[in-house]
Amino acid sequence: MIGVGARLSPARRLRALREEFDRAIFVLALGDLVASFGFSLVFPFLTIYLTAELDASAAQAGLVLGLYSIVSIVSTAVGGWLADRVGRKPVMVVSILCTAVVIAAMGLVRDLAWVAALTMLLGLVDPPFVPAARAAVADVVAPERRPRAYGLLGMAASIGWIVGPSVGAGLSSLGFGVLFVAAGVIVAGYAVILLVGLRETRPAARSGTDAAPIEPAPGAEPGEPALDGGPTQPTAATTRQPLGVRRVFAVFLVLAAAFHGVQFLWVAILPIFAYDLGVSTTSWGLLFALNGILILLFQLRVSSLSERRSRPRFMAVGALCSGLAYLVVAGMPGADLVLPFIAAAVVLVTLGEMAFFPLAASFVSDLSPVAVRGRYQGYLGAATGLGSAMAPALAGAVLDVAPGPAVWLGAAAAMGLIAVGLWWLGGRVPAGLRAT
Repeated sequence: MIGVGARLSPARRLRALREEFDRAIFVLALGDLVASFGFSLVFPFLTIYLTAELDASAAQAGLVLGLYSIVSIVSTAVGGWLADRVGRKPVMVVSILCTAVVIAAMGLVRDLAWVAALTMLLGLVDPPFVPAARAAVADVVAPERRPRAYGLLGMAASIGWIVGPSVGAGLSSLGFGVLFVAAGVIVAGYAVILLVGLRETRPAARSGTDAAPIEPAPGAEPGEPALDGGPTQPTAATTRQPLGVRRVFAVFLVLAAAFHGVQFLWVAILPIFAYDLGVSTTSWGLLFALNGILILLFQLRVSSLSERRSRPRFMAVGALCSGLAYLVVAGMPGADLVLPFIAAAVVLVTLGEMAFFPLAASFVSDLSPVAVRGRYQGYLGAATGLGSAMAPALAGAVLDVAPGPAVWLGAAAAMGLIAVGLWWLGGRVPAGLRAT
């Protein structure tokens, strides 16, 4: 028993991860922790702020969040392109710094139109970070280990989401302006971490160089950096995959867009629904913390389970979990049971996140050529931005005219269809692709 406990101890597990992954993963994880804490001070309460403080309707609140996603469709794709052209690090640093400034500015305005304009600006400067960071992970981690690497970043971010909403709820008595400014300052800390601790990971984009290539890590693709951090020169980097792979990628983009849009409802619309049933901002902050606690405890285990299984079919299980979450909300018998039912829904929707989000980035890394890895991640971000732009506004409009279970029944049905599509796609992945 002692031996088992030692093998599972947090210290031993951390040492094992440090030996397994490149230093860049831990720099990104630390930054994700800091940034997620800053974001989670305010964003779990953003729709409550819009409806309760600025007198927006649920449809208007969903539209404001949708503006971010609409702009992100273009900015994420551009961010992926820039990550391939100028490097991962400069894109991430500039994106984070601009994001911090915009978040702080949101605390200085009190007009719905200004908040909407700043939300659009946030959608311009924040999303480019995502494809650059995802590409950086794929640069330094072999394909079979990527689900755990992306899962580790999710765990780090979850720590911020555990603490941030509770702190934000407690500080809300000082006003939302204070929270936005504090969030901006904290998010800026990520840029400092990147400047000090992260090296550039982008594989060399040219061929015919005189430099001798360094042997890639076991399981890594040609042109990838070795896991010890040394760069390699791309020897067979291409920008175009076979037709079968491109078709799988195109179908997956549609399904990922739908999943993100429906999944986003628990952040954008469920707070309004719960608030109208008497759930306080403090209680909602604790529910967000529950999401983070579950990710912290179980994300690596879930990611490890996925490594030798079909990526799309594992994500299909995640979609089913999220669909069940919305069925739980739809089946809530009354306001007196709102907290336990929404807590159960948060557990299920978190399982859906853990099964889908790290696998989506990993699956796209599997499908993408080395030389355009950032662009493929950018296409994924653009697709998910499209889904996130449409779903909250539509669900908010439905909630305004039918405040009962209609929106949640629709969300559950949509997740069921997404799960079917992902399961079908799992049988169409070309056999030559690894870890699929």
